[in-house]
Amino acid sequence: MSFRIEKLNESYHSKNGAITESQFVYIQEGYSYWNETNKKGVCNIFEMGYGTGLNAYLSYLESQKHHSKTYYTSLELFPLSVKETACLNYDKFFKTQKDILTFENFSKIEWEIGQDLSEHFNLFKKEFDFEKFEEIKKYDIIFYDAFGYHAQPELWSMKNMQKCYDMLFFGGIWISYCAKGSVRRALEKSGFEVERLPGPPGKREMLRALKV
Repeated sequence: MSFRIEKLNESYHSKNGAITESQFVYIQEGYSYWNETNKKGVCNIFEMGYGTGLNAYLSYLESQKHHSKTYYTSLELFPLSVKETACLNYDKFFKTQKDILTFENFSKIEWEIGQDLSEHFNLFKKEFDFEKFEEIKKYDIIFYDAFGYHAQPELWSMKNMQKCYDMLFFGGIWISYCAKGSVRRALEKSGFEVERLPGPPGKREMLRALKV
């Protein structure tokens, strides 16, 4: 099942397998990669595009597995309702212990309020436009999961790549499923050191950028 924003002609997740793609791009090549290369003990993640909440939930599970303290902030301009999210039935793909939130219960967490979901994970999700978002806090990782370039090209502009650079600590990483050449060039012009990595199933490449 997939949900669409008709005026953008865009779906909320990949047709090639949402969980597989999210796990590969944002957890394996993003969150896990950062944990392997950093010894800070606390990770601050910013997500552009909460969508179904899948990236946030996978990050929550990862933090529980590795006992790493994570503060997760996410913006979404077109949030799904709890009822719509429940229709995805993602819980059939996860086997969770009794002290771990199910995806369905995770999806019921209130918006606009930062909450400790465990001793290892704090979630703050906000209904807001990234282009109007002004942030003085710095982050270790940015999950850039905006809708595709054809739907919202402004979100992939030089201006917003520079904003991402400014939001990160030095040594922080920007990660996305996107591999578009114009986005790579905008990241490089903003000061990032950019890697083109093999993509998840169905995608040849993806981008990871380091703030140097």
